[in-house]
Amino acid sequence: MSHAKFSPSAAHRWISCPGSLVMEKDLPNNSSVQADEGTAAHFLASECLEQNRNATDFLNCFIVIKKGNASWDQEASETRSGFIVDLEMAEYVQKYIDAIRSQADGNELLVEQRVDFSEFIGSENAFGTSDAIIICQNEIQVHDLKYGRTKVDAQGNEQLRLYGLGALAQFGLFGDFKQVRLVIHQPRIGHVSEEVASVEELYEFAHRAKNTVQMIKAIDLGQSLFNETDMLNPGEKQCHWCKAKATCPALTKAVMTTIAGEFDDLSTCDLEVELKQAIESVPSQENETLGKLYASLPLIEQWSKAVSIAVTEKLHNGEKVLGFKLVQGRAGNRSWANAEEAEQVLKSMRLKVEEMYDLKLISPTNAEKLQKAGTIGPRQWTKVENLIVRPDGKPTVAPESDKRPALEINPLNDFETV
Repeated sequence: MSHAKFSPSAAHRWISCPGSLVMEKDLPNNSSVQADEGTAAHFLASECLEQNRNATDFLNCFIVIKKGNASWDQEASETRSGFIVDLEMAEYVQKYIDAIRSQADGNELLVEQRVDFSEFIGSENAFGTSDAIIICQNEIQVHDLKYGRTKVDAQGNEQLRLYGLGALAQFGLFGDFKQVRLVIHQPRIGHVSEEVASVEELYEFAHRAKNTVQMIKAIDLGQSLFNETDMLNPGEKQCHWCKAKATCPALTKAVMTTIAGEFDDLSTCDLEVELKQAIESVPSQENETLGKLYASLPLIEQWSKAVSIAVTEKLHNGEKVLGFKLVQGRAGNRSWANAEEAEQVLKSMRLKVEEMYDLKLISPTNAEKLQKAGTIGPRQWTKVENLIVRPDGKPTVAPESDKRPALEINPLNDFETV
């Protein structure tokens, strides 16, 4: 899978924080199990849409991932790196497929469509691949499947807006389109988000993106100096997947300033003392300050994790990190070297079944999987379903933008009258 320098999937980062692209330039690209699983789900969806088949048609088929690309593989899954299409993946992907087919009925559907938005941002070879583009009579629709569980909204989504610009450039002459509908599908969390952007809005966005691209290219060409104040803008969204956050001076300063106040030079202060004092002062902070601190926690946690990973990697590479070293960790849990042999030895001792085996009733979730597989019939499932209970969720803190209604809390009702 080839990637353009100004990648749409990273647009939320390089548009909000232009310096991130400069700082990430020489850092390696590391994939993850979650990213590979998403690639597999996208591949299954595209195969279904292109072949007019359903996801369950591919049950137990094996998808292998090689360098970011997915393909079917006939070899035994135990020997290859990839994913088996199970009932769970098939169910979630089918929800996306059904939504796309519903919107595409009577319209033109383009699957895994490459779009080029170079002319809009002033950079050659600026392209991306949209999961699905639907050409309607009055609008162009851009659909994006997100297989992860981190909620993503379509409103102001930079990736989809770049896809929308590319779709306009490629298909704009085929109709008098006034708007582009941008839709994100997240079937694993039951979330669908959409934004209807006018052509004028997309052009305004393109202008801002082009200015950012020109700033980055000027630094690459040596025509401008890297200014941290102008180029680095730390924030939860843009820092989340940034490879340079462990060494980003702006993020470090933002975190430390949030925790312990303003510093002229972080290297001259005793961080341990400052952090201890900051922790002790938390209970006495005003509610407004606590709200700001709470909102910063995700960013602080990202920075902490990035620092931890960076230190671990350097020590594993044989580098010295002041005050730390690698030691042998705690031994893992005991296990049978050969489970079958151990089973035979224990059987020879005439142990009872309940002494040899841990027997546990399956969970409602696993019971439901049996129902979906047809092992438990519809009438049987009704009986099982009547035995399932689910407690109410506990009160949890959420931002004011959350769509759930706020709980009415009366502390006086939480205590018995003395």
